[in-house]
Order: sequence, then C-alpha cells, then structure tokens
Amino acid sequence: MAGSRQRLLVGRGAPEPHAESTEEARFEAVWTAYREVVREQVVVGHQELMRLLSARVGLDLSDPDAERLVDEVEEDVLDDPTGPVTMLAPDVLVHAPALTDGIVLTHRLSAAELADEHLDLDTDLAGFLRCPDPHVDGGPLHVDEPDGDEPVRWGGPPDWLSGLTADALLAVRATQDGAVTISALDEEPAAPAELVAALRAVYEAELEEPGLPVPAETLVLGLLHGDRAAFAEPRPPLTELAAAAGLLRRGDEFAHHESVWTEAEAVDQELRLVTRVDTEEQGEAAVRAFALLADAQGPTALREALGLMQDPDVLESVVEELLREPDEDGERVRATVALAERLVAVAGRSPREAVARWVAAVAAERDGRVLDAESHLRAAAVAAPGWPLVEDRLAWYESDRGDAVAAAARWTAIEVPADDPDLAAVRPFAAPAGPEPGRNDPCWCGSGRKYKQCHLGRPAHAELPERAGWLYRKAVTFLERRGGAATAELAWWADTLDVDWDAPEVMDAVLDEGGWGDRFLAERGPLLPADEAELAASWATVVPGLYEVERVRFGEGVTLRDLRGDGRVDVRPTTGVSPGMGELVLARALPDGSGSGRLLVGAVAVPRGAERELLAQLGDP
Repeated sequence: MAGSRQRLLVGRGAPEPHAESTEEARFEAVWTAYREVVREQVVVGHQELMRLLSARVGLDLSDPDAERLVDEVEEDVLDDPTGPVTMLAPDVLVHAPALTDGIVLTHRLSAAELADEHLDLDTDLAGFLRCPDPHVDGGPLHVDEPDGDEPVRWGGPPDWLSGLTADALLAVRATQDGAVTISALDEEPAAPAELVAALRAVYEAELEEPGLPVPAETLVLGLLHGDRAAFAEPRPPLTELAAAAGLLRRGDEFAHHESVWTEAEAVDQELRLVTRVDTEEQGEAAVRAFALLADAQGPTALREALGLMQDPDVLESVVEELLREPDEDGERVRATVALAERLVAVAGRSPREAVARWVAAVAAERDGRVLDAESHLRAAAVAAPGWPLVEDRLAWYESDRGDAVAAAARWTAIEVPADDPDLAAVRPFAAPAGPEPGRNDPCWCGSGRKYKQCHLGRPAHAELPERAGWLYRKAVTFLERRGGAATAELAWWADTLDVDWDAPEVMDAVLDEGGWGDRFLAERGPLLPADEAELAASWATVVPGLYEVERVRFGEGVTLRDLRGDGRVDVRPTTGVSPGMGELVLARALPDGSGSGRLLVGAVAVPRGAERELLAQLGDP
C-alpha cells in the first residue's frame, strides 16, 4: 500500500477560491508585473527593475507601504525554486527560461538514468531546472522533485531514451516554450580556456558576499549573463568544466575549498536555530547556547548555556538541533546523552537542574530509553515545581501510561485550554471506571500482579473498546511531540496531500504508510497498558478502504459497507469528517478491542464517480 494515499488523495479537488481582497489584488498585480518586466528584459539590474516596475504599476516606492508590498512580492517570486525568475550577483535579476532559450548543455547518461528512463537535472542540466512545461516529441516530461538527497529529474513517456547507451555524452537543448531535444554526440567537445576562466569568475563573484557554495544553476546562468553564446554549441558537461576551474562538487553545489562547506553548514545550523523561535533575542540566545554546548570544555560555559536555555523556546530549539535527524549512526544521540550527563552534574541542585534534566529526558527518548526519560522529567518537576514545559511533557507520559487523573491534573494546573485535544482525550477517563479492587485482588491492568503491588490508589481503566479512541490519540500525540524525523514526515505528507500538517489524513498516512505506528510502539510502548500495546500492534496490518455509509446511529456510530468486499462494519468516527448517509469515505477501520467494533480514522470524503479508480488503486483487501 506504500504511496496509496498520495495517489488517491492528491488532486482530489481544491476548494473554491475566496473573493480576492483589494490587498490581494494589488499583490497579484505587482507579482505579475514583476515577472513580466524581468521576462521582457531577460537580464536586468535591481535598480532598473524597480524603476520599470513602478512605472508599470504606478507605485511610488518612496511610500513605505508600496515598498513593503514590493518587498513581499520579490520575496515570493524569488523563493519559488521552479519559478522563472532568479537572482545573480550583484543584484541582477534574470528570467531563466528566456536566458537559456535554445542553449545546449551536455551530460553523460548513467546506467541508472537509462534503466529508470530519467535525466538528472541538478548539475550538468541545471540550466533547465526552470524550463516551463518541458516536452519531447513523444509527449510531456514530468519533473520529479527530490526526496531527501535525490536529485530533481525529468521523466518522460515510455522509451523516450531508447536508442541511447549508458555513458553516452548527450546534447540536450531546450527552448523557453519547453521543447526539449536530445541527441548523442560522436565527439568530445573541447573546453575553451576562456570558458573555464569565465566559470571561475562567476563562482568568485557569487562566493564573495555570502561565502557559500554556488549552485550549478547559478554557474550556468552566470556564464550566460556574461556571454549569451557560452552554450550555443556543445561544451563539456558542467561538472567537468567546474573541475577544470578548480572547483569541488557536493550534490548540486560547487566550492573551491572544504572551508566553504563548513561555513555553509554553520549558516544552515544558525538558520534552523533561529527559525524555531519567535524573536530576534531568542534567536541570538539559541545560537549562543548551542555554540557554548558545542565548544564547552568547562563548567562555566555549560552553566551559561543552561541559563540561556531557561527560556523554553530557546531550550527546545537547541535540543532539537543537538538531536537533528537524520542521524543514521546515532552519533548525535550518543553525543547529546553524554552532554546531558555533564549538564546534570554541573547544574547540581540549582534552578538550572530542570533545564539539564529536560535535555537528558529528550536525549533518552531519542535513544529509546523512555523510562529513563521519565525519571529525568520527574526529577525536573521536583527541581522546578510547576514549570509548564516539564508539566506538559510529564502529562504526556501520564496519559500514555493510562493515568488520566494525573494527566488531566497536570494539564489543568498549567491552564491548558479546555478544547486542547490531549486534555479532551483524557478528561472522560479522569473519573474511576468502577469499584476499587481489594489490596490482594488481581490488578485491573491485567498484569497478573496484586493490586497493592501494581496500581494501588489509581483508578481502574475503562474497558479497552472505550479507550481505543484515546489510544489512537496517543499515537497522534507522539507524532506531534516527538520532533526530528516525525516532524519532517508530517511536513512531507502535508505538502504531498496539499492540506494542513495536522489534518487527519496526514496523521494517519504517517502512522500507516510512513511506518510511525511501529515507531510509536517501539518508543512509547513501555509506557502503555499491556492491552493497549497489543491493540495498537494489531493496527499495523489495517490498510485504507473505501466505504459507503449505510446507517447513522446518532451518538453511537455508523455502519459502513466495504466497497471492496461488500461486508459491513460498525465504526465510531474519531477525527476528520463525520460521514452522513450515503456518503463515501476513504479511511482505515481499526479494531477497537471489542472483537467486532471498529474505529474510523484518517477519514476523507470521496466524491461520487471516483469509486472505480479508487478501488482499482486500493486493490485486493
């Protein structure tokens, strides 16, 4: 079922746009004019562009409101990696499709590209990254966006690369209307010394101000800015020209020395730290604290860092960076665990202990030691009673353990809103579900131990089917709070399905197809009541289905007909749509522990007429 929701849900229909406000209309007019002026000029300096733009749309750029509007438009235009406009040094705007119209770039076809029928665009063919609606004689080319470290690439109609051989040197030409032609060269083109020197000059100009690696696309466009005929005929591939110019390649970027990559990593790190907080002061504190922790050799620096991280936003930003994923070999986790031990020792019994314990708790979570993490959090709660950051996280642990009373008490004490989904999930279970067992009676949790040795003083759980919705909420809460790779996965699915990251279909896709349901059990399983852990494990095999609502029992649930097998199932909706009679939904129906009932999760309404296509993609249940 991998990728099924992506195929099923993408493009299922966008909502009708709202009427544009005057401000939105002005933005759209300036945005359109900005791109039109650059297209007409092909290459234009920023000052000249502002003059032409203000004349085109009648803006007085001495007016602060007009200046702000143009700044917003420019940021939006330049932030689009597939849009036609980009910027070169120093402050030169170019219309990439117009500038590359008719040029020919060369590329050595790899065996992998030939087998998969695609062409990588990131380096040798980077000049065509912004080519609009690319197509060959056999049909359109589709642009595959990168997944992780994978390159942007063109895919095409079947056999569009037939007749070519691995290691062939291709000449690829594209026009600004998207027409692409490909041929194999019989001879190796020469690398003129002046072209190599010009490439190095473009690199040096782009490097000068930020001091960062230069993308392949920028090198191509910079060469064309200096000489429109630079690629009028086949030249050696850009990677080979760059090597001749003394440049090193990493991914789609080039640099002349390892120190440039080091600087780029430092800049990226600082950007991540500051974008996780709200204010400039917090950003500066986060950067300073991280630097102290990274370079600290003594207790003075560690204490200063702990002081800075008493701001919860700063603390969370720094810890997320310390544990940044991907971390395939676990080196960052191990280093943070060791650092946390030093922080706890340095903090002692001072007010900074809670901060140190927080770092240790999150590091232990990522290290798969949730019970150790809980111990650190409880020590933090003693060191800083009532600190909302600690109380909120401890409440999460209480909820996972099934102690609704303790979880509700902690969240209520720190004034979590009554409609908070975590608090709402535990509130119905905060009252005892039945009479308290005798001290020597078997504990209600099913552990086999006596009540006095197990959950003495803690109310009995409700029956498992009643807790199924709470259990599913625990899995969703795990995604929301875990951070790192879970956050990245949520963002990817939200972007793929074109919905908000907390949409029910996103959450369930990440748990199901993203594999995070298994991660939930692996990382939080030691906290869960035994029957809940067993139930959650059974959900791993449940795949999405297409259902028709046959009956609605108000306050009790609905009866669904499975369109793949014509069976019936009684379900209780949790999140997402509340389906009505006759409606179709794409969802998972998870066992609720009763033997017959189901929990409807990740439900998305499906329009009539889409059944056949969806059923074909869902396949045999």
